[in-house]
Parts: sequence; C-alpha cells; structure tokens
Amino acid sequence: MKKFALILAAAAITTALSGCSLLYPNWGTTQNPGTSASANPSSSSQPSSSASSTPANTKRAAKVVIDSQSIDPATGILEVWAEATNFNEDGGLCTLTVQYGTSSKTVTAKASANVTTTQCYALDFNTVGLPKGTALITVTYDSANFSGVSASQSIVIN
Repeated sequence: MKKFALILAAAAITTALSGCSLLYPNWGTTQNPGTSASANPSSSSQPSSSASSTPANTKRAAKVVIDSQSIDPATGILEVWAEATNFNEDGGLCTLTVQYGTSSKTVTAKASANVTTTQCYALDFNTVGLPKGTALITVTYDSANFSGVSASQSIVIN
C-alpha cells in the first residue's frame, strides 16, 4: 500500500510540473504570441531577401497619441507620455520635438510593447533656458515596421 502511495504521489508531481508546458507551450521563446516561426526554413534555392532590397516605404502608419504632458515648476522638466495605439511591438523609438519660435529641440526614448499598444518610455525634456511663452510638442514613433507622428499640442513655458 505504501509503494502504491509513493507511485501515485510521483505521478501527481510529474503531472503538475508538466502542466506548465501545456498552459504556455512557447515557454522560453522571445516571440510574441501573435508572431509565428517556421521550424522548417524555406527550401527555396534563392537567397532570402535582405533589408537593403526592401523598399524604404513599406512601413505601416503608427497612430501616435500624447497621453499626458506636464512641466514641473520646481525643476523645469517637461514630462511627456505617449503611445502608438494601433499595434504592439518592442524595439521602436519615440522622439519628442519641442518647437518654440523658429527653434526646436528633440529628446528620444525607447518604446516597448504593452498589452494592445506600444508605450513610449517617459520623454523628459529640460525647459530651463528656453524663452517663456507657448511652445508646440509632437511625438514621433519609428521602428522597422511602423512610423507616425502625433498631433501637435501646445504647452506654456514659464
């Protein structure tokens, strides 16, 4: 009876530990669930196309939205949060452009996939030394697959 209980316990532990692979069959992969990979590469005799042979205008439009923006009066730091709302991917770059008068400055941050969107990391811009008044801000997203620009928003620099 004791031997049967040990065998039953071992079977239960084995089943419990192998259940993880049933719930998440791609454990350890770096792919997103929506991407596919082929175990058997194409057996075509032609070499695969490289990035240099792909036309530069094959990027899809990114719908970029500025979610929030604020200037800390104590430090003069403008903080902008933005996202691309029509896809999610890692590896893109977000660029904040601050235009005041005829001059403009930029700051860049990475972007990463969120659940259904691509979130820009915080875009922090030091406004100290800029002329007081109204400035326009835009956020540009760019990656290998997508590119786009947000609508402009105005900010007041004090």
